[in-house]
Formats: sequence, C-alpha cells, structure tokens
Amino acid sequence: MHVTPHITATGKGRYDWIDCAKGIAIILVVYRHIAHGLFMSTVELPMWVKDCNDMLYSFRIPLFVALSGVFFSRSLLRYGAGQFVINKMNTLLYPYLLWAIIQISLQISFAEYTNSQRTAADYFNILLQPRALDQLWYLFLLFNVSVLYLCISMLLKGHTKWQLLIGLILLGLAPLVKDYSTFYDIALHYIFFAIGQVSSAWLLNADVQEKLSQGRLLLMLLPVFAALQYYFLLHQDMNLYLFLIVAVFGSLFVTVLSLFLVKHGYLKFLQTIGKYSLYIYLLHVSISSLLRHILYRTGAFGSLTTNTLLLVLLIGLSIYLSIVAYRLLIRLKFGFLFKGSLPERRSANPASNKAD
Repeated sequence: MHVTPHITATGKGRYDWIDCAKGIAIILVVYRHIAHGLFMSTVELPMWVKDCNDMLYSFRIPLFVALSGVFFSRSLLRYGAGQFVINKMNTLLYPYLLWAIIQISLQISFAEYTNSQRTAADYFNILLQPRALDQLWYLFLLFNVSVLYLCISMLLKGHTKWQLLIGLILLGLAPLVKDYSTFYDIALHYIFFAIGQVSSAWLLNADVQEKLSQGRLLLMLLPVFAALQYYFLLHQDMNLYLFLIVAVFGSLFVTVLSLFLVKHGYLKFLQTIGKYSLYIYLLHVSISSLLRHILYRTGAFGSLTTNTLLLVLLIGLSIYLSIVAYRLLIRLKFGFLFKGSLPERRSANPASNKAD
C-alpha cells in the first residue's frame, strides 16, 4: 500500500517525515552526550564508538535549525512578528533559562555524582558562554537565530534569497567570534535556518516528497554521505564552508531517509521520539547521569562489549524515561517547566510539527 509521506498521522498538521528526521537527530544527540559522559567517567569503550560519535556530529544541530527554518514563513503568517517573538520566548528562551539554572544548581549540589564541576560563576555563562553548559546551548542558539532572522526579513521585505548571502557572510565571520559562543553559534548556524526557509516550498511539496522518498535515491546518496562523514571525522577543524557542504548533505540524506521510512511505514517509533525531541533534549542529560551513576556504583561496567551494550541501554532508557517524565510532569500540572506563560494570540490553524 502506498503511503504519501507528507500526509499527517494525527490530523493536527504534523508532517510525519519531519518528526522522523527529528527522531533520528535527537537519538544521535543523546548518543553523543551519553558516550561523552562515559568517556569522562573513565568507562572504556571501543574506539569505533568515539569515531562514530565524532563522524556523525556534523549535521545534527544544523538539521534541527534547518527544520525550524522550513516553518518560519508559516509561523510568521500564523503569529505576526510580535507574537512570533513571544512564542519563541515561551518555547525556546524560557525553557533554556529555566533548565540552565536547574541543571547548574543540580550539578553544584550533586558535584560528586556528575562529570561537570560547576560553580556559581557558571550562572553568568547562561548568556555569555552557553556552550560551556553542556547540551542546552542549542535552545539559546535557535532563539537568537530565529529573532535575528525575523528582524532581517523585515528589513529585506520578503527578498528571502538575500538571507542566504547574509548566512554565508556570517559563516565567514564566525571564526572571529569563536571565543564568544553566543555570537559564534549565531554566525555558524544562521545559514542553515536560511536554507530551511528558502527550500520550504520545495520540501513541503507533495510531488517533491514523493521523488525524494525513492529507495534508489537513498542508495545513491548513501556512499556520498558515508564518504563526507568520514572526511569530517579526519578533518574536525575543516574550513567552515566545507563544513557547510558536509552538514547540508548530511541533512539532505536524513531527509531522504525519513521520507523513505515514512512512505513504507518503517521504524514508526522514530516519529514518536521526534514529537518529544525538545523534552528529550531538556531531560536526557540529568536522567542519563543518574542511570550512569547507578550502573557505576553497582559495578555493571566491565569489558568493552559489556560497556557498549550498556551504552545502547542507556541511550534507550534515557529517551524512554525522558518521555515518561515529561508526560508525568504535564499530568501533574508542571507544564510551566517546559513553556513560558507570556500571552500568545491563538490561531484557528494548527502549527505544523511545532517546529516553527
């Protein structure tokens, strides 16, 4: 039976293939953070675990940023400029600030159980050096890029293709502000938001999605994808314009893979994970740290094979328990942990995939 990949599963304006892509990306993000945590805890793992982790790093955050760009125009039409900013404050800036404070406070209070040695000075890094605060910097990055992109879009008055040029210029300037991660992340990732927005009409077109979901195309892209990721592994400090090529192709490959999986109904759990990707992002580090400590104290870690299997277990449990924790907290009326309360003007039209 043919399944059109852009048709929504819930009837609430969600694109299944985008949820699938986000699911793949967040699994890779969790993999990176947990594997890094194990290495920092002196747990021995095979070298290929580290190499795969580094090799697949190139496109994960660029993919998330590009997917947000895909829905920029729709979101702007839905909210208007002022409400757009308020929405981003509620859904990105607020949870970033709140969870950064929570996470730093927990790391200070339970320093003996964590790999991060925090002090009160780290609270200043929330705005100054977000990359110094583990995984949460992505939310601040996306808020900053979204608002800056909106401001420049208003100045350009709809000439969206100029945003690509601005993104390329900022990419070239990024090394000049590398010591200030707030500005570096904006300069590095602005181009991906622009690519997402400029290509949105094409990516959300049903005929295009049908063509991209072909298995033959996926097989054709696979060796190029593998070669580029391997090149990235060997050249971690590559020129940023080369990084752009690697990241865009990696994002394209995941897009094609997601369309293929949704078309044939494979691995549907990826869509569920994708729907909860933001909350997994917020919760998984704390949950995985607790699980790692329990396993460490019980002497579960041992051989390379055992440790690799425990890595897989930690990834799965951290994702699952993040979803469970989020749903439980919502049921207990703790929704304020995940979204701010600034008033937003509601629309009769649902937002697609909550990615805008």
